[in-house]
Amino acid sequence: MKLFFPLAACYLGLVILANWLASAYVVDVPLTRYQAPAGVFCIGGVLVLRDWIQQLRGLTWTMPLVYAAGLISWAAGDLAGWTSLEKIAIASVVAFTVSETIEAAIFTPIRKRNLSLGVAASATIGNAVDSYLFLLIAFGGMGFFWGQFWGKSEMIAIGTLFTMMRRRAVPVAV
Repeated sequence: MKLFFPLAACYLGLVILANWLASAYVVDVPLTRYQAPAGVFCIGGVLVLRDWIQQLRGLTWTMPLVYAAGLISWAAGDLAGWTSLEKIAIASVVAFTVSETIEAAIFTPIRKRNLSLGVAASATIGNAVDSYLFLLIAFGGMGFFWGQFWGKSEMIAIGTLFTMMRRRAVPVAV
């Protein structure tokens, strides 16, 4: 339980930051020739954090964070009058709901046999689904798809490496 609250706070904070960055900036994705909305690196981390939180506390603690993060982003955009953030936050809620649900379905059976493989596989598939839905809803097209996908993939690779290094320290939730 000690790690749950800091990880949950990071998860919520990264989603809110990602949505704001995506509404305001475009970045070059390192190691590629692609560009993506600037929140891409935060979301790559979020896809890994969701798996870590599920590993610690289970799905009943994890999935409400998905919805809370999107709704808090939307509310922040609404209160601040950032119309572009509202659209991004709505796209985020829809894309997260679908991609994180798929990710949980993939991660759950794999995690007990191989935590690192579970993180890598579920986050990569979640990445593709999230990128597609998010870009379609937020920007109306796939112009940033490969930038989104590779930018998040870079963060997923780093998260998977951290998982491999720390897997024994993270207990399996029942």
